[in-house]
Amino acid sequence: MPVPANRTDDWAKGANNIAKPERLPEGFVRELVNLDPSEGGQLSLRANSLRVREAANMRLAVALPERVVFVDGGDLGCYSKKTASSAVLGSVNSAGEVAGVAFYGQVYLSGANDSWRTDGRTVKPWAVPAPGADLEVIDGALPAGVYKVAVTALGADGEESGAEPFILRVNGGKALRISSPDSRPLRVYVSVANGATLFSQGPLIGGAMAITQVDDHAEPLTTTGLVPLPACSLLATHRGVILGAHDCCLVFTVPMTPHLMDPVAGFFQYPEAVTVIAPTEGGVYVVADQTYFITGLETATPSQLPVLGLKAVQGSAVALPDKRVAWFTRYGLAIGDSTGAITLPNRQTYAPDLARSGASGVLENNGIPMVVTTMRGATQANNLATGDFAELETGDEY
Repeated sequence: MPVPANRTDDWAKGANNIAKPERLPEGFVRELVNLDPSEGGQLSLRANSLRVREAANMRLAVALPERVVFVDGGDLGCYSKKTASSAVLGSVNSAGEVAGVAFYGQVYLSGANDSWRTDGRTVKPWAVPAPGADLEVIDGALPAGVYKVAVTALGADGEESGAEPFILRVNGGKALRISSPDSRPLRVYVSVANGATLFSQGPLIGGAMAITQVDDHAEPLTTTGLVPLPACSLLATHRGVILGAHDCCLVFTVPMTPHLMDPVAGFFQYPEAVTVIAPTEGGVYVVADQTYFITGLETATPSQLPVLGLKAVQGSAVALPDKRVAWFTRYGLAIGDSTGAITLPNRQTYAPDLARSGASGVLENNGIPMVVTTMRGATQANNLATGDFAELETGDEY
């Protein structure tokens, strides 16, 4: 007797590849291709995509209002939504990883050997390295004592580099001469005899300056010991701070000072490479050997707690419209709120195949919001999924 056909019209729960195919729970489908489930249970055709620019090797895209800054091979460019056109702004190293993040109207980009920032129109250096300088004792009239001397460089918009002061003892009847071959605008700072604070003595004009007296009513040096961020494979922002993944470290800048970090206090270190940085209003999720939640990054006393024993697909973090964040794991999507609480909505129903790295985005089609994740690299099958086959093993029979 033939088995009657079994008709189902409700697919509201989407795909399920963990349950056995013959025991698929109600509301699920085994696999969907170019279709999306709706809350009413019907399937709708997945939204089409529109190619707005041909690319040879699109390595990065970061959105600004009405513009998208991108890196295509060795070209740094910008696509304008208003004019539906793109322009090349400059060139970058075509080798190695490149990361970017939008921060107060500019996109900051980190490559293997250099870093830049752009508003989509002009390109400027991001890092402002400290200049090299020479210091010598000459005849003069400085009081005897221990002096501190530093030289800083100024960036394209007047942002000041870090500095590591010289410290030396000067006898009575002597003075100081500072020189530097650096062609950038430079500024000299000097302390009074036996003083702790360094004060600006003005610009270094003509490559050299003699210090015969110290003006201790000028601007103090505030960037002592600070350095630019190292090359980062991921970038994110949180409360006026730029965060980056540098090998097994999470590094972060001084608040509202995107070009400088503290190399002593401005990092957290992990047993494995950082693969995800996902900021929320309350703190930042960092995934390396497992998942951590960091609070107080913009303060002098940040703290960290492990919150989930799972790794993640590199670069798969995305911000959700409700201010939560999501990223991709071997159990599918992980969603974290601002308190450090994480949910795994796909854990019981879907086991995705994974790859080395990925990217995620949020879109809404027909009133249905969804997170779309794409991955690249060698695919690793997820052994949590149920296969459409069976194995039978028998022993020898006598």
